[in-house]
Amino acid sequence: MARKLPRGIDRHQGGYRVRISVDGKQYLMGVYSTLGAARVAREEAEIQKIRGTFVPLTERRKQIKAMLAAEKEQAMTVNQWAALWLEALATDPERPRSPGTLATYRSAVRVHIAPAIGSKALVDVTEDDIDDIVAAARGESGKQGAGYNVARTLRAMFGAAVRSKQAPLEVSPVQVEIRKSRPSKIRDAQRTATREEIHALAEQMPKELRLAIHLATWLALRQGEVLGLQRRDFHDLEKPGQAWVAIQRQWQAKSNPSAYADPKSGSARDLDIPDQLAAMIADHLEAHTSPEPSAPLFQGREKGKPLSQTAFDRRWRAARDKVKPGMRFHDLRHTGLTFYAHLNPTIKELMEYGGHTDMSVALRYQEAAQSRRRAFANQLGQVIGEQK
Repeated sequence: MARKLPRGIDRHQGGYRVRISVDGKQYLMGVYSTLGAARVAREEAEIQKIRGTFVPLTERRKQIKAMLAAEKEQAMTVNQWAALWLEALATDPERPRSPGTLATYRSAVRVHIAPAIGSKALVDVTEDDIDDIVAAARGESGKQGAGYNVARTLRAMFGAAVRSKQAPLEVSPVQVEIRKSRPSKIRDAQRTATREEIHALAEQMPKELRLAIHLATWLALRQGEVLGLQRRDFHDLEKPGQAWVAIQRQWQAKSNPSAYADPKSGSARDLDIPDQLAAMIADHLEAHTSPEPSAPLFQGREKGKPLSQTAFDRRWRAARDKVKPGMRFHDLRHTGLTFYAHLNPTIKELMEYGGHTDMSVALRYQEAAQSRRRAFANQLGQVIGEQK
């Protein structure tokens, strides 16, 4: 049976055509190569319609052309290029960005970049300007993560300007080193939980949310993937050794409003479920999940939608503080991947299990497992030496 397409989306010439009705008139929003990109375009158009800011695609193209024509008479500013760049990202059918990525970029531009250099000509921005913006972002929050996101946005925005024929820029001023800070030894200890701690964390959660701890750990799921799970995603739970789950969506808290979205690029996957975990899932479905196939695994206040990330985080922090203060929910995924790496999978298997597209990330887990095996070998060598 053919899958029914969402309202406002139909097939057209091998792609997905998006249309929206505004004030009784139909507008074409473009044809996209993937259903996920079409859904994002449709959702953004609906949000604009609700807010009263909707502009038809043909009119938007005219506005962009008019803006570009005006730019020929004066130097393009950072604000003007940022607007064009963000618009291009949001409407790119070939390489759709996730709502979370777009939200991060827009926030960095609005809060950090525009106030500092927004009115400055694109070609006049210097390395010192960039360094000052990144340093200010780090200083204001006291966190390396804020500086990392701002630096990443600057690099992407100015890199696109260099590649674009629309922007008068030949060399990017973004030379700052973009690297997430390495965790300290204390942070490393917080990141990985023991089996006993995992069970203790689950016990501290409300009964209807205990399964989330086990899914995030033993299937190495991201928080958005956990909250995005629905009843229909689980298969063959009653068949020993055959249970599996399809990871095919995430709950995107950063979109406005929050909504289901495709998983992180390249991370849709099917995962085999251990029998012990399959039994937990079956019990949870029986006790806490509505019978509809599309029912959220973790139901929120609004029917048909999962628990919000804010509400979930509140319960997670209360449980964590009693068992392992300082641990992040994402660290459960890190714990699961570490356990899995100790089973000596191939790099390909480790990438598929974690939904990774970057081999270097999977390599780090494999190297950690090899280091642990080496430590065991060294300890065994000491025992052998003592027996001489």
